[in-house]
Amino acid sequence: MAEHCATTRGAGNNRAFEDAANSRISGELQEVESDLPEDIKERALSVFRASISDKCTIQQAIDKVQKEALVEVETRFKGQRFKGFIKFDYDTSVITINVNKFGNGNAQFSVGMGVKRMVCPDPFMGKLSDPNMNKR
Repeated sequence: MAEHCATTRGAGNNRAFEDAANSRISGELQEVESDLPEDIKERALSVFRASISDKCTIQQAIDKVQKEALVEVETRFKGQRFKGFIKFDYDTSVITINVNKFGNGNAQFSVGMGVKRMVCPDPFMGKLSDPNMNKR
């Protein structure tokens, strides 16, 4: 039987990522940050907002943005190198979609997701404070 590489064993089998990707966003959009051209940014924002309002999962919303809005990068920057991103900052989540367009015509998309945790900065607030503060 083939040996598994100790470094990459289990790569892609991350339960936490699957749970995050299959969850739904709650809360309001706080901020959008991007270095994409303005029309592509606006299209990506409208597609993402529509997906979230249709109760799509985060993964489905990301797929729609990539297929309907960010595919424009491939045609507009044909034969050119382009790197860009768009970040959606919600009350509870932060989603970043990166675009890496190569001069040979290939394009690569990557995603970063994070969950915001609200922690009370006052250590005298008891259970509202950081749960890891008194860990030994």
